[in-house]
Amino acid sequence: MKKAPATPDLSELSHLMEPLDEKNKPIEALLKELKDVKYALDQSSIIAITDQKGRIFYVNDQFCKISKYSREELIGQDHRILNSGYHSGEFFKQMWATIGSGEIWRGEVRNRAKDGSFYWVDTTIVPFLNDQGKPYQYVSIRNDISLRKKMEEEMRRSEEKYRLITENSADLISIIDKEGNFQYISPSHVTILGHDMSELKSNPLFKWIHEEDQKILYTELRLLAKKKKMSSQIEFRIRTSRNQYKDMETRISPIMNEDRKVKDFVLIMRDITDRKKSEKMIYHLAYHDTLTDLPNRRLFMKHLRQEIKKAKSSSSQLAVMFIDLDRFKFVNDSWGHENGDFILTKAAERIKKSLRSTDLVARLGGDEFTVLLKGISNVEELERLVKRIHLDFQKPLEIAGQLYTPSCSIGIAIFPQDGAEADELLSKADTALYFVKERGRNGYAFFEAKMEEKSLERILLENELRKAIQLEQFHIDYQPKIDLSKNKLIGMEALVRWNHPELGKISPNKFIPLAEETGLILPLGEWVLRRGCEQNKEWQDKGYTPLKISINLSARQISYPDIVRKIEEILIETKLEPEWLELEVTESIFVNIENAITVLQQLRDLGVHISIDDFGTGYSSFSYIKHLPVDTLKIDASFIRDIHQNKESQAIVQAVLTLSQTLGINVIAEGVENQRQLDVLREDGCSQGQGFLFSKPLSSQDFEEYLKESVRATGIKEID
Repeated sequence: MKKAPATPDLSELSHLMEPLDEKNKPIEALLKELKDVKYALDQSSIIAITDQKGRIFYVNDQFCKISKYSREELIGQDHRILNSGYHSGEFFKQMWATIGSGEIWRGEVRNRAKDGSFYWVDTTIVPFLNDQGKPYQYVSIRNDISLRKKMEEEMRRSEEKYRLITENSADLISIIDKEGNFQYISPSHVTILGHDMSELKSNPLFKWIHEEDQKILYTELRLLAKKKKMSSQIEFRIRTSRNQYKDMETRISPIMNEDRKVKDFVLIMRDITDRKKSEKMIYHLAYHDTLTDLPNRRLFMKHLRQEIKKAKSSSSQLAVMFIDLDRFKFVNDSWGHENGDFILTKAAERIKKSLRSTDLVARLGGDEFTVLLKGISNVEELERLVKRIHLDFQKPLEIAGQLYTPSCSIGIAIFPQDGAEADELLSKADTALYFVKERGRNGYAFFEAKMEEKSLERILLENELRKAIQLEQFHIDYQPKIDLSKNKLIGMEALVRWNHPELGKISPNKFIPLAEETGLILPLGEWVLRRGCEQNKEWQDKGYTPLKISINLSARQISYPDIVRKIEEILIETKLEPEWLELEVTESIFVNIENAITVLQQLRDLGVHISIDDFGTGYSSFSYIKHLPVDTLKIDASFIRDIHQNKESQAIVQAVLTLSQTLGINVIAEGVENQRQLDVLREDGCSQGQGFLFSKPLSSQDFEEYLKESVRATGIKEID
């Protein structure tokens, strides 16, 4: 079983949070800050994560400590295991109605521990929403407030005892009258806010509260005074002596006089500034691209769906641009990925600068950008924006001592004429972009229906691909995986190759995407799985030490309804034990994460190992990985390529290694090409590697020779 995560993944933030501008902070600082936040949360808060039905699949040590249940006793249960019977059914019904609608729920809950004792927790439940806006899991963040609840009870019983407790409490406790004038202030106000006690008492509470939040407090006090509420919990910002603001979570209770009329109010304020900053940071990292700080695909699609809904109700138009940098692969290959990243950041700046303030630009990944343009009145307006982007791109950049002028291709689709839904609109813009690139790039095009007609070349290649699958023109090369500490062979990755009898070798980068698009990846993937398992079993039968074979599984295959049954059949037919098969999936599975979790868990239940390929290319990985049933993270080669030269790449690799150690997940670095890279990886604690430093991909015959050499190197008796 995978070791439980040490920290939660947080979602929506309150609008009361101060803006946290991380735009220009270096990646290294962001990573350190994120690491510190995770550690702080795990040390101070009680964390649990449930699926959409409320079943627990992660708890931290603080949760186990306060509930007195072990992690094994909690996993798979729902929170009814902790039900104290104190709250009514209506209480939980309202809670589920709130989080089920995608809203954050906050409240205080009394739970029963395993030994029968009761404890109170201040609870925040954050729903995580899929691309359709539906919750697929919930993160609960709790803090033990048993002492505070006990204190409140004591307050009712004895004013003297109340005063003693409040004066030694870390919470800010006060009594105010209906006008907000202080009747009592606990010493913690001075400690936390920095104001003199006399200064605080001589001014009403409203003076210290942020002007945007004053109405919130005023409204709540009025409702309590009219007895329309028995108590209230709100959040507002309060000013310190340094003219900064702290976020406060405040419980307000009325105090009655002898005539049962509201006389004063008791306020218990808790400083939640650090929690707000943590939520803000993690939310930002989960929904933004780390290189450019632009929104990522998830956030872009969320906004696009919202704007389409508005446009439908108002009968207005909007447009989507799909922007691709021309010949960007050549730039990466010629000047390296560090310069490539520099070009991407400049491209992001130029696109954003060319647009209106109401437009939204996002980076989907690689050199692909998308733009959402609201309130479009005519095509001419769009053309002006497109030409402005192209004009800005004509300004040269200095790279490696040379001037380079970037260019881009742009495809445009308009709502509602080109598509009525978000996915359809983006697909049409992509089709228009492909049309521009076929015409020579550095231009733009509006989507037209005729663009969807396939080119002759693609038709021919698709036909040849179908024939190749029938005739089994493919073969598999095997690239070794190495234990870095022992310099020992531990497995191999199966890589499909196509050597056409007339066209020669066809790059996987060319035929794999075509196979994905046409659905031919299903029979091709099945062939690779069967042949790879057969070959691995054959080597085992010859007496070689059993090794794990890694085989890629595409997002299209994962979404295939019978994929688990098919893999089980192949294992049975080839007689390969499931423990010697590892399936590598890419981050594209995050698009439909609910289905991915189900399929991956079923595969792990068979005994098959699961690996995430190209890991680390987006913070979405950090956000999602703790919820996926995986055994191995494969660090993307782009970070290994310059790890011995680039501190940012090394920092990201170190963050992945730290995350994996926390979660109990194995890590392997791909693309290890030289000794300096290997030295840094070993120093950082990476235990496994793969790349040309150890071996290029080998044919089955050459890999068997490699196996024999490995046997000789370990001193084991050579196999006949």
